[in-house]
Amino acid sequence: MIKKLILISMCSILLSGCTLGMKKSALEVYSSPEAKIYIDGKEKGETPYKDSTLSPGNIEVKLAVGGKNIVKKISLKNGLTTVIDWKFDSNGDDGGYVLSMENTGGPKCGLLVNSIPGQATIAVENEIIGFTPKRIDNLGEGEKHVAISFPGYQSTNLFLKTTNGYNLIVETKLVKDNPIIPPIEEEIVPIATESATENTIKKQMILIKQTETGWLNVRESNSGQSKEISKVNPGEKYEMIEEENGWIKIKLTDGKTGWISAKYAEKVSN
Repeated sequence: MIKKLILISMCSILLSGCTLGMKKSALEVYSSPEAKIYIDGKEKGETPYKDSTLSPGNIEVKLAVGGKNIVKKISLKNGLTTVIDWKFDSNGDDGGYVLSMENTGGPKCGLLVNSIPGQATIAVENEIIGFTPKRIDNLGEGEKHVAISFPGYQSTNLFLKTTNGYNLIVETKLVKDNPIIPPIEEEIVPIATESATENTIKKQMILIKQTETGWLNVRESNSGQSKEISKVNPGEKYEMIEEENGWIKIKLTDGKTGWISAKYAEKVSN
């Protein structure tokens, strides 16, 4: 699960000690595991990476790790931060999100969410509000928990801070879930000899003896208090499955099994 506390507002990179009117943008990049980062083809070190002195405009960000890389086209906005958080899975899969902001031109704040795969569920504060791609125009200012999920994939969980006058934009690629599948144990099938085959064919049969009631209860388990599941009649024969503590388990004509008192059973040949 990708989970990080991100509290972004337009104040996050405002001109700290610089001349008013100077245009700046910020970029933060995280990855798991650490990856080399390239901006417009130039190596900038490794993640985690932060730079709040970038010029607004379009840039290309590449992350490279273990022979695999991803490339993202980013549009940096003046006075605002863009965040990339990416995960490279051990099986070669990758996924993560790009989080950015835009000016709404009004007093409200909203949320735009897009995902791969599409039609992922969007939940805000554990309440489902729709499916991707989706735009929420009035999310309300403050800290929000946003979760994007899809069956068979790990969820993207974000803790965001919305600011009036700005939309948050989330673009996420979900990472596939990879459940641990236990190895298949090879079944060893013994080769039956002629005598073993003959013994298998010779089934032990049970003859139902006379009872005081004229019939005999068949019970669910080997106990007199167990539930009755059927009745058998004196003189009838049934295949014996097992014997335990004065009870015999038999196979009924419908294929079901049950227990009868050994007192009223006689072992006979097939």
